[in-house]
Amino acid sequence: MQITLCGCGWLGQPLALHLRDQGHSIVATKRTQQGADALAQNGIDGLRYTLGDPLDTSKLAPIFDCDLFILNIPPGRKSIEPATYVKNICVLINYCANSKVDNLLFISTTAVYGETNGIITEQSITSPLTESAKAHVAIEHHIQRRFPNNTSILRLAGLVGADRHPARYLASKTNIKNGQQLVNLVHQRDVITAIEQIITRQCFPETLHLCASEHPTREDYYRWAATKLGLVPPTFINDNGGQAGKQIDSSATLNKLGMSLGYPSPYDMLD
Repeated sequence: MQITLCGCGWLGQPLALHLRDQGHSIVATKRTQQGADALAQNGIDGLRYTLGDPLDTSKLAPIFDCDLFILNIPPGRKSIEPATYVKNICVLINYCANSKVDNLLFISTTAVYGETNGIITEQSITSPLTESAKAHVAIEHHIQRRFPNNTSILRLAGLVGADRHPARYLASKTNIKNGQQLVNLVHQRDVITAIEQIITRQCFPETLHLCASEHPTREDYYRWAATKLGLVPPTFINDNGGQAGKQIDSSATLNKLGMSLGYPSPYDMLD
């Protein structure tokens, strides 16, 4: 299959390498020419592209001639204003809709559910609070309008990998809010497996989400994880009135994809 991976960073690069090893032909974008050249050294056709660049250039033509376009460009925390991010992503989606793209997979976030309390399934109503979450909901709606029958949306919980764990950022901090809220995390390798299964099973159109099945409290988990990493454990305050927050239930997605999580518990994610 000819696959375009638009956004080849922390998640996208190992995904591109995995899909390459599965026999797919991959075109992937990086924001720098150096990054694109590094992809080429690994058997991936790398192209330099930054969100907002002109799209009607011959050098970018290969990314719009594919069986599957994976859109994996999260909003920069500081580098771009949300309205500009949404506008540029929608321009990119429109270009895909008017080109030779057959299917589109958008990597979204479970932050679209906001601070809803209780169990969250794929049918739960979105209630975004942050600017990033609102941007993702707007993009999801636009994709579903332009690709009504051949798009899948994959909403991911907090991402963890061998070189990335939120406990590193929370270590030694004090009086962190919502200590009794539940943790919703997912491992990078499980995400890659899920995307592979979406491709294999041609799950279009679908709205899916992915999260570990075990949900310890923030206080219990991040204090344990910091200790495990040899860091100073953070301290929390329990100021949420006993509410546990949201609990992402991915059982329907896992059943649809025919997969089991390699990391069903956040406690597995430091091994």
